[in-house]
Amino acid sequence: MSGKQGIKQILLKQLRAAIEHDQWGQSLEATEGYQDFLKTLGKTKQFELKNTDREFIAKSRAVIKTRVQGIMNASLEPVGNQILQVKKVEEAMKGLFTGAKLNVDIKLRDGMNIYIDTEEKNLTEIVDSLGGTKLEKDGLLPPLMGLKRGLKTISIQIQSIGLKDALTYIDPFITISLVSQDGKSRGPRQNTKKTHQVRDRHVLFDQTVHIQTPLNNIHTGDSIFFEFKHYKPKKKYISTRCFAFMEYDEIIAAQKKKSIQLEIYKKPTNFLKKNLNLFSVKKLYLNLSVIFHKH
Repeated sequence: MSGKQGIKQILLKQLRAAIEHDQWGQSLEATEGYQDFLKTLGKTKQFELKNTDREFIAKSRAVIKTRVQGIMNASLEPVGNQILQVKKVEEAMKGLFTGAKLNVDIKLRDGMNIYIDTEEKNLTEIVDSLGGTKLEKDGLLPPLMGLKRGLKTISIQIQSIGLKDALTYIDPFITISLVSQDGKSRGPRQNTKKTHQVRDRHVLFDQTVHIQTPLNNIHTGDSIFFEFKHYKPKKKYISTRCFAFMEYDEIIAAQKKKSIQLEIYKKPTNFLKKNLNLFSVKKLYLNLSVIFHKH
């Protein structure tokens, strides 16, 4: 199948797969799926389009970009609201290129120009254009440079995480994010590199993460979250297994400690730190140290 109808079938297949990942909380797969959808959507510019089709495509692009922004920034806007808009795009897309009037009830942000950025870019550029954060190749960002004299920054050396079934995880990594007291992201999320080292019921990382918000701008109530994730080959997605967090007072107290042990909690990750349940009764922790830099 080629031409407009062929493109439409590909778009529907890609969007359905991305929505399924999104609903299961598989953020990496969902983001990649939405990226593939946007790339395919860009191919429609080769066709001569009716105004109704052109407007729908522009609105669809805006909805998907907004959802990508929500994933990358761990938006507090109810996920169901964003996914509902994406589902409306999927339903209406069935009428694309049929000549029928596309009556779509899609809600967009006030003031959004749906015709900006009509040529699709890679994921990093898309997220940047939305005011989001960059997705680096390995997920780790360099230290902050060029700061005003007197500012302080921190780097976190993640040493290991203790898990009784440490040997069973495939391509494990940790996602690090700075979150405010009300659960909002306060900086870019970063991913450690995947590791394959295990010793004595511990998955070893020995990786350093540079927090992108100066310590001077981190406040009481803020916390740094660490989500342990791994790949599930049977279901073909990345799953969050457990998480830990370090609160503001623990960050400050780390100046006098060589190493820190954080308790590990059961998923799903709760950025509001409510109804927490320990992951294990065994004395196994997330082990790390904090390095302070004065500029």
